[in-house]
Amino acid sequence: MFHVRNAVLAALFAATPALAQEGTIPKAPVNLKEAEAQGLQRVSADELKAFMPGVNETRGPTGKSTRLFNPDGSFERKAFKTFTGKWRLDADKNGYCLDVNKGKKFDRSCFAVFRAPQQGYYFDYDMEDGFYAHTWFPAKAE
Repeated sequence: MFHVRNAVLAALFAATPALAQEGTIPKAPVNLKEAEAQGLQRVSADELKAFMPGVNETRGPTGKSTRLFNPDGSFERKAFKTFTGKWRLDADKNGYCLDVNKGKKFDRSCFAVFRAPQQGYYFDYDMEDGFYAHTWFPAKAE
């Protein structure tokens, strides 16, 4: 009986990555270089104009959030904490940048965006360190 239970548990753990890939949120490559090596297509700053301004639903290492990119350049991220700041497209860096107020701390970050293999999803990578930051998709109009 003990061996049967172990075999069932092993089968469940082995199936988990496949189930995650078939779910609604795709798994992102760990860093920008890996995204390029896998042949993912980078989205240009001009192409990002279709999504910004606008609302994006995001999933990242720290959970789920909503990001609102306003036409005036203001930005708001709602999750377990709400952060505000400014956003801009950066043609020179071929991505977008955020200046976020985090209480006493002010963060500046720029992100390269790649199309995920699943239709409608995108992966963000921090341009400073090259690591994965978010998986996002444009929120559906209500």
